[in-house]
Amino acid sequence: MSDETDTKTEAPKPPATSNKFFNTVINPIEKPLEKKAEVYKNPKYFADITQGIFKSIGLRAGDFLGYTKDGREELAEWDIKGGQARYPKSKQSKIDRKKKTEQGLIIIPTPPKLGVSQAKNIDALGFMLQLKNWRRVKDGKEKKAELEFSLKEYAKIRGYKEAEIARGGGFLAELKKDLFTGAYTTYRLEQVIIDGKEYTAHGLPNIYILLEPKSRKDKWKIVYNEPYKNYYINSKQYYPILLEAIQDKKTDGEKGYLYSFFKLVMSYASKGDFRTQLRVSTLLDKIKAGDRTKERPQEAFSFLAECIYYTATKYGAIEEVRFFDSGKCEKVEVIKDPARFKEWDFNDFTKEVLTPLGLTDIRKALISFNTPPELAEATDDTGQDEPTI
Repeated sequence: MSDETDTKTEAPKPPATSNKFFNTVINPIEKPLEKKAEVYKNPKYFADITQGIFKSIGLRAGDFLGYTKDGREELAEWDIKGGQARYPKSKQSKIDRKKKTEQGLIIIPTPPKLGVSQAKNIDALGFMLQLKNWRRVKDGKEKKAELEFSLKEYAKIRGYKEAEIARGGGFLAELKKDLFTGAYTTYRLEQVIIDGKEYTAHGLPNIYILLEPKSRKDKWKIVYNEPYKNYYINSKQYYPILLEAIQDKKTDGEKGYLYSFFKLVMSYASKGDFRTQLRVSTLLDKIKAGDRTKERPQEAFSFLAECIYYTATKYGAIEEVRFFDSGKCEKVEVIKDPARFKEWDFNDFTKEVLTPLGLTDIRKALISFNTPPELAEATDDTGQDEPTI
């Protein structure tokens, strides 16, 4: 049986509720971030490619594979679990953390930032491009896969406030490292699904060309490379990502899996009453849960419960959760109150949910999420619209 199935099951109609996402369009660069309600439409095929690249907790020294040559360029290679990432040795100083250049190039180099911060970098830039293109179209101009921005504007989209930016600090250097990683890292991926076909992607280019200003008064500029450029200009399939989630500091670092989970839930959203089921074991693989979590049913439950509760209560992005026994959907358990995942322990969850399904291992269950209709509608094939629901 496939880990993913397109078997459809009609979901119970959720009660009509007010939704916090319905607010006046607010430019997050000009207004307080607390009042925003923006959504970034993530191009699906772009997301499919980058999904295999970013680890929740980023790269570690043990992921370093050594150096290789590409013509005259010497490249550091990193294992990204499903392929390799390459970063030019000549650009290593742009991401080194207080290392002396000579020392940093002799020992294991500092990894490029391929964790949740890079995922948020790509999504933040995508949101900025979406906003820019909406304004271009409104002015009767064509969309472009390029944008200009000040570091201050970028920092605000990443969730930093005026006072923090004015004080400065190490976070600005980290944001620059995110920008450099997206500009200099290339990839090879073992498995990429595009238009339903599987490929091995060799030499995927840097996501964009980054023009770094010499003067602090000037703006940074990004020009997207192919195939990413095409996805931003011509893609008709999107899924929503709340700007609120991009800016959420609690999902940085060791809690990066919460952001990965949120994005996965959004990628399976639908505007109708049907959802695609996903096996829990596959879900854990997709968001790159650790081996301990994937190998132990109790750990898998605790991990999943934390993700569901956080996504439901922090962002209001999950209204109900359904578990199925198999792709035939002969047995189903519906949890209409995601807050229960805060209350349940493993044994009670097993008795109340898994046992009625004839299961003992949560990893073998199929799961699906009911998201608010307003979020599901953001997956319409309408291109990159005004960035709000």
